[in-house]
Amino acid sequence: MLKLYHAVDTIGRIDNQRIAQWIELLRHRPGDEVFNALVGVFCNTDRPTRCFLDQEYAGRIFLAVKPPCSQDIQSVIKRTLATWDLSIEQLPFYFSDVFGAEAVLKALDALDRVDNSQQEKKAILTFRFWLHARRDN
Repeated sequence: MLKLYHAVDTIGRIDNQRIAQWIELLRHRPGDEVFNALVGVFCNTDRPTRCFLDQEYAGRIFLAVKPPCSQDIQSVIKRTLATWDLSIEQLPFYFSDVFGAEAVLKALDALDRVDNSQQEKKAILTFRFWLHARRDN
């Protein structure tokens, strides 16, 4: 993901051609490797001023490649809640596409029952919003 961060730092905007190149490249990589790299962008705390663009790139790639996730959905979502930029709808859409909306909603229900920070609570509500908004369209 160093190339993603470098692109954000040097270009400062979405570059659809670069995204298309990365998508083609990542389709030939092991799914778990791609998943871990992309979800890592959503968990990164080292780039707060660049997180929107970082996550927008990663989100678009997530939806295009749809790498499989062999990890527990609830724990993966939990890892992203504190750092996910709530305007990046691709993250909930990815989980819905890969696991199914009902599985994502069940994971969110379980997460609602544990102690969460205010940011995590807001993220859970927003996750639900994006899932319902997509279903309603």
